[in-house]
Amino acid sequence: MILSGKRLDLQPLTAAELSASVGRYTAAALEQSLGLKLAASILDEEMLYAMKVRYSKVLQNEDNYLWFTCWAVIHRGEQQVIGFLILKGQPNERGEVIIGYIIDESHRGQGYATEAVECVNEWIFSHPEACWVIADTEPDNFASHKVLKHLGAEQYRETEELLWWRIARPQTQR
Repeated sequence: MILSGKRLDLQPLTAAELSASVGRYTAAALEQSLGLKLAASILDEEMLYAMKVRYSKVLQNEDNYLWFTCWAVIHRGEQQVIGFLILKGQPNERGEVIIGYIIDESHRGQGYATEAVECVNEWIFSHPEACWVIADTEPDNFASHKVLKHLGAEQYRETEELLWWRIARPQTQR
């Protein structure tokens, strides 16, 4: 399954693809597995750790892996993975789905994060049990705050380390 935006495609990573990303030659193995180049800065230690966690979650939830995996953000024109979206599980009892995202430094400030999150939100909200998309950001991550505000998110919680944002299911889908 691939989700498509105006300039981007979102491809959920399978267990095999996640396995390639957590192996010894992570970038090369993932590039070979996907048949795409990876932008230079997206597989940092934090992202590799997130992929290891997602790999474990996908193995535990194979039938519903789309809700637990990393989604490659593919720049269609460049045929390059420029980022990742992470879904952290199926809608909980309050209808919340937690997401995370990262876009390669050289592709930031061009609306790609907004397009990718908007695209995955459409898929999330196509499921009637999903009422909210939740994202957390560091307090000084102003670019991410801007993305979330542009998508209609409201900040609803704050800790010393994180700001919590939520996007409601569009009224037309309720």
